[in-house]
Amino acid sequence: DPRNLSKELKKVDIDQAAGVILPFYDPDTSLLFLAGKGDGNIRYYEIVGENASDVFLINDYKSSVSAKGAAWVPKTTLNIMGCEAAKILKLTSNSVEPLSFVVPRKSESFQDDIFPDTAGNTPAHTADEWLAGSSKGPILVSLDPSKSGNNNNNAPAKAFVPMKNAAQLTAELDVANKRITELEAKLAEAEAKLANSSI
Repeated sequence: DPRNLSKELKKVDIDQAAGVILPFYDPDTSLLFLAGKGDGNIRYYEIVGENASDVFLINDYKSSVSAKGAAWVPKTTLNIMGCEAAKILKLTSNSVEPLSFVVPRKSESFQDDIFPDTAGNTPAHTADEWLAGSSKGPILVSLDPSKSGNNNNNAPAKAFVPMKNAAQLTAELDVANKRITELEAKLAEAEAKLANSSI
């Protein structure tokens, strides 16, 4: 519990390794994925009960290739219709391995019990609001492909801005350099006047 680090909510023995644990928690499914530096395995648990009173080992991904790091892939990029519940990028000494965690389902329809509305990419508040103490929850989006593009998050659509070519950038640089030269000349003139007036 980040609000009280003096006492654990639940203690579970994992292994005897001394590596640093990299936890990834999915609040939508209450699954906790534990990777570790120097460890090739990734264990995942279901956390249930009031105040996380019960922790159950679901399964573990086993590998003899140790990890140097790991990163959580946003849920909006998962293969939803393939029941891909999570994806972790595992960094090794010479590669980045994408690891998919799939829930076996025979149905080809959207599984709303696995994929409830989740946090989208739109920030819930501005930087100024956050610094002022805002604690608004995340803006949720639907993962249902049939509702794609219909998420009402009140976010203004961003206009497409094409990338500038080399000629355009060179022209803008020339204009900026010319302006800098003009300002430097004015500054030198002002400094000269100031020096003459103080004599």
